[in-house]
Amino acid sequence: MFKSMGSSMSKHRPIGIGLIGLGVVGAGVVRILRQRADYFSSIRGVAFDLRRIAVKDAAKSRDCDLPVDILTDSATEVVDDPDIQIVVEVMGGLDPARDLCLKALENGKDLATANKALLAEHGNDLFSTAVHNSANIGYEASVCGGIPIIRSLTDGLAANRIQSIYGILNGTTNYILTKMADDGGDFQAMLRRAQEKGFAEADPTMDIDGTDVAQKLALLCRIAFRVSLDPSHILKEGISHVSPLDIDFARELGYTIKLLAIAKAMQDRIEARVHPVLVPSGALLANIKDEFNAVEIVGNAAGPQVLYGRGAGQMPTASAVVSDLLDLAERRLTGRSVGRPALADLPRANAIPPEEVETSFYCRFTVYDQPGVLARIARIFSEQKISIATVIQHGRSETEQGTVPLIMTTHEAREASMRTAVQQIDRLSVITEPPQILRIEAL
Repeated sequence: MFKSMGSSMSKHRPIGIGLIGLGVVGAGVVRILRQRADYFSSIRGVAFDLRRIAVKDAAKSRDCDLPVDILTDSATEVVDDPDIQIVVEVMGGLDPARDLCLKALENGKDLATANKALLAEHGNDLFSTAVHNSANIGYEASVCGGIPIIRSLTDGLAANRIQSIYGILNGTTNYILTKMADDGGDFQAMLRRAQEKGFAEADPTMDIDGTDVAQKLALLCRIAFRVSLDPSHILKEGISHVSPLDIDFARELGYTIKLLAIAKAMQDRIEARVHPVLVPSGALLANIKDEFNAVEIVGNAAGPQVLYGRGAGQMPTASAVVSDLLDLAERRLTGRSVGRPALADLPRANAIPPEEVETSFYCRFTVYDQPGVLARIARIFSEQKISIATVIQHGRSETEQGTVPLIMTTHEAREASMRTAVQQIDRLSVITEPPQILRIEAL
């Protein structure tokens, strides 16, 4: 049996570890447990005993050198093994991960997981089961990979009332938008490049449509604001409709386009949304490039705090998982049964409906190049109490009845008012393509 212990033995009995999944992240966890065994044992007083690893095919040859008898194709063996105190779930997905994690917690085992979808969709069941069975859940790796965002919220900023969270939480979309801005390519071309470089999955839907970020934001809201927020209640838009033309006009206006997760405490309500945003080009988040992530947290006492780093990848994510393992093991060895603040039985978030959100907007209309177009659009905006901030129209069409882009930005307006205005503008005979609407945040 592989024991992750160094030459200086811990005075404590080894902590039995069971691993469900030996993919990219799982292999990284095994690697770190081996590399850091001496430190964990001699300095932190923790010896890990990696007893069992559940995989799809136990007979498959693998890069990591593991004893044959440590592998099993039955994840149930891992969660039922009485000599395993902590289960690490890195298989991903909702099924069968949910049932396996619940079973592990029901058996009184602690759980370390990188599965943000599982926590976002079934967090109430998981955290409640943990509390009722005196177990703990470590989930640092579920948001932003190796960036210690969870620990910062629960420990480092525990004295603060969190006022807002702004984050670039998805490396795939940030890479695509970065390359569109830097290299001038369109969305599809940059998505293919991201896939070639391994920054995007073969099926990138959950990344590019904002689902991945919405799940992460729901978990952050649970921690920061102590509320249960269903990801489906978060205003969500992806990046596939962002064009090079929008990126160029945004740059001319002094902005950079990023896919942001935004959450704000608004008295007794929570505003939560995920969508492409025009961010002032001088802002820190505007300059987070490629696959990197960053989160800005504003606390009432500490003020703005920014965390930055690689949000995904084998070793950053594995690093966060092992950090949770160490914390869970130390709590067991010292008898501290309660871990991070319990996230079970939280009140349902009083989420601000998307139509009530107020923000500034960037609007691109493709119109016939003829007199009176601007006046007709401005009249509709005025009727919806939307105030125009800037207007851009370059040159004239080279052909009679040709089209030109008309760019407008607005002062703050209600989402519902903008939707109504856009529907009316889209019906105008002078509009030749569906309007492009993006939001602006003055960070």
